[in-house]
Amino acid sequence: MVDGRDFSSLKSALDSTPGRERVKFVSMDMSETYRSFVRSHFPNAKIVSDHFHVIRLFNKLINYYRKKLTGDDRKNPIRKLLVRNSRTLKPYERSALMQWLNENQDMKEIYSYKEAMSRIFRMKGLKRARLALISLCDRMGRSKLKLVSTLRKTLLRWQTEILNFHLARISNARTEGFNRKAKLTQRRAYGYKSFKNYRLKLLNDCW
Repeated sequence: MVDGRDFSSLKSALDSTPGRERVKFVSMDMSETYRSFVRSHFPNAKIVSDHFHVIRLFNKLINYYRKKLTGDDRKNPIRKLLVRNSRTLKPYERSALMQWLNENQDMKEIYSYKEAMSRIFRMKGLKRARLALISLCDRMGRSKLKLVSTLRKTLLRWQTEILNFHLARISNARTEGFNRKAKLTQRRAYGYKSFKNYRLKLLNDCW
């Protein structure tokens, strides 16, 4: 647990950690700072972009355009249907969602990209996944929606790390669990003035 997210904070905390050269994979969110740090401090590790964070980029895009249509109505059922895994939808939910998407073609386009990305993570084989990701980026490159182009550039910058998922099939779900615990610990205490005390309390809670 490090006090800070910048490169120097990470470096000062982990510089003396032994065995860094033996780390094979590092799963992380799509942070340029973290990627730079891992490349410099874990020279033999392959970086894996956590699939949850990749899909979340698509969900953010979906929510941005959805709000233009429905407003920021959190009770609107279409909001949850759009960001859920389509495989978990019940037949009537899927039918309602597709009817709504057919009436909103821009949303249908963006939703298809999200579903394509989800299928890529479910695929078996790096070669197959690479071809599918290239195809997805080509499709997104033909889009007339500006933010789709922005997301495409992000995917291209991180394509190696995204595809590395098929080498290790790991995620940072455990880390996210600790992160949630950290937020709950801080909320219960209404914040900590001392990072040292906060760290000790969190380590105790996660024991």
